[in-house]
Amino acid sequence: MVLVDIKMLSGFSPVMASIEELENNGQVMKTEVKNDHVLFYLETVFGTANHFTFSVEQTNLVSNIQPAPVMAREYYEKDKYDLVSFNINSVSVSQ
Repeated sequence: MVLVDIKMLSGFSPVMASIEELENNGQVMKTEVKNDHVLFYLETVFGTANHFTFSVEQTNLVSNIQPAPVMAREYYEKDKYDLVSFNINSVSVSQ
């Protein structure tokens, strides 16, 4: 199992319906929202590119938004992980 931990950008919150949809359509096994993190549990992946999309909404106006981390790791082997960051400039915005 793989755990993907996405910290929300300051001032943003996940849209729960989009998170629930990922679980309902089988793209992820399980989801959790804790504090300002969204956790996705995936089946073990072997060299395949997996992607999924969820929506966020801006709940507070924040200036100078700093990058937020995304960590993907083996659930049972915590020393096997990858860490990247994202910022508002690296996400797509839909109206």
